[in-house]
Amino acid sequence: RRGLRTLCLAARDLPEAEYVDWHRRYTEAQAVVSEDRAAQVQELAIEVEVGSGPLQLLGATAIEDRLQDQVPETIQQLRDAGLCVWVLTGDKVETAISIAYSCRLLDQEMTNIL
Repeated sequence: RRGLRTLCLAARDLPEAEYVDWHRRYTEAQAVVSEDRAAQVQELAIEVEVGSGPLQLLGATAIEDRLQDQVPETIQQLRDAGLCVWVLTGDKVETAISIAYSCRLLDQEMTNIL
C-alpha cells in the first residue's frame, strides 16, 4: 500500500475589517507566554480558514514521499550493532507504521504496541 503527500491550495475573499480584527487577535495570541498559546493560535487559524464563507479550491498536488537512499540498510546496520532506534513523528499512526516498515524500523516478527 502506498500513499502520497498532498497539498491543497484554497482561497476566499476576506473583508478588510474582518482581517484587521482577526490579525490583531492572532498577533496577540502569538505573543502569549503560556501553555494555552498553541491552542489560541490554532483556534484563530481555524477561524480564518472557516470564516464567513467557504474556501474555493484552487489546486492540489500529490507527490510520492520516498525514503532517501540507503535508509533501510542504515537502520538495519544500526539495529544489528545493538543500537536502539527511535522515531518521533507528527504523522498519523497509520502513516508512521507504514514508514517504519518501509525503512525496516519495524518488521513482521515484532509486536506493535499502540
